[in-house]
Amino acid sequence: MTPPRSSALRSAEPTIMGTAYGVVLCVMLLVIALQAAILPASVWQGDEYDYFANIREHGLAFLSDRLLHWSPRPFSEIVIFAYGTVVNAVHKPLAWLFLALTWLFCAAVAFLPFLRRSDAPFSSRLLIAVSVAAIFMLGHPSADFFYWPMGTIAHLPVLAVACGLILLKISQNLSSRVEALLLALALTSSEAGVFFGMLWLGMRAFEILYDRRAVAFRRSRWLLLPTGVGLCVSAEMLLNHRMGGSGFPFTPTHGHIRASLAAAFGPFLKTLIALQPNEMSSGSEFTKQAIASGLALKVILTGAFTTLFMSCGIRPALRTLIAPAIALAGTMYLTIAAAFYAFGFLCCQRHETFRLDLSVLLILLLSAGLSTVLSEKFKISSGDHKRGTLLQVCALTGLLLFAGWTMRWRLSDLSLALAGLPLEEAAHHHVWASGLSAGTDMTYSQGTASPAFYYWHWEPGTYHAGGTGWEVQSALRYFGKTTLHVLPPLGLTPLPATP
Repeated sequence: MTPPRSSALRSAEPTIMGTAYGVVLCVMLLVIALQAAILPASVWQGDEYDYFANIREHGLAFLSDRLLHWSPRPFSEIVIFAYGTVVNAVHKPLAWLFLALTWLFCAAVAFLPFLRRSDAPFSSRLLIAVSVAAIFMLGHPSADFFYWPMGTIAHLPVLAVACGLILLKISQNLSSRVEALLLALALTSSEAGVFFGMLWLGMRAFEILYDRRAVAFRRSRWLLLPTGVGLCVSAEMLLNHRMGGSGFPFTPTHGHIRASLAAAFGPFLKTLIALQPNEMSSGSEFTKQAIASGLALKVILTGAFTTLFMSCGIRPALRTLIAPAIALAGTMYLTIAAAFYAFGFLCCQRHETFRLDLSVLLILLLSAGLSTVLSEKFKISSGDHKRGTLLQVCALTGLLLFAGWTMRWRLSDLSLALAGLPLEEAAHHHVWASGLSAGTDMTYSQGTASPAFYYWHWEPGTYHAGGTGWEVQSALRYFGKTTLHVLPPLGLTPLPATP
């Protein structure tokens, strides 16, 4: 007969697990803090110079033209217009401040409803939220998605909405009002948001019609709001040929819907499996190493979240996970097909990052489903402390393993970015001092151009107004100069990359 454990041993277990939770939470927060620490190095690309010059010259007429004839992104267009107006007034780029506010807004959208509404223990909710936020920043390129103002404001809100909806869905706390407001935000942020929002609404309509109960229709009245918004934005996108694909070299998929849909299947399957360790400057095929390591890491992540969900009681009905999974997978597939159709090739880094982060949300859905199945199979209850402790240990170990593995990929670029922060800030100051100075010439300093935050670097040389280089011409126009001397990126020796 096994003797009963002493009360001291029983009371020590929560303290030990609490410490373990705290350690993993601190690791994830450290990942986020290191990524946030290089926000001051964020730079504009040609888009900001061109856009903000148009704001200065044409004002609201430019915004209305963008909304009606070019970019079906009411939310992101209005926000970037407001940002550009402030920049033009204060004559400072304010890139890091704008990005920091965008990050905070998107974090609130993604995680605040889940933290407030879920029935899971708060420690588990907090760990899930912080871990997902950190994972979004790891395992793929980060520069174009998180550190470029015009790219971030268009795509990060869509990811935040998808994350918020998935977390509320798996915790069975998604109300129609919150669902409607989140979908309206996604639908007005970018074309990817239109894909996601319309797929989500289509699946919800199917669920409601299948239910056929009057109460289901009454509870879903809020969804009329995003439905109307989605139809308007979709019509504008199609009628204005936003996906028309002009201006790029011809390829077999360029401008051909069927060919683009067919070509998207292979990259879609690889995106489901892979994670990309390289900081690529454009979309391309995943390497065998990316697929192999991605498969291993996603299996680890699935195990970690499955055991974490089992330990904190997140066990949704399996049928409720089908529609969100179709919406996520469909968005990934359609964004790939849209790239083939519009550009003739996979573009761009921000789209790849977005899709890889959507694959993480698919892992959350899979893990929630496995939590339901395994909890029923093994009769796991909240009072089973021995099994609960084992599940928590497995979850924490898996999260640490994933974070450690993927941070090794990022270490070289991140260390270069952190070491070069003073040089970056000096380069930014020099660009604006030169641009705002008297005369017709200016010098463009590029800092270290670390891949962690810098998507494109400009080719060094001397450029003149009316010449080549769209980005350079945009900067010349913004500052009112006729000659621009682009300096090469400053040299710092990075740490050797870890495979």
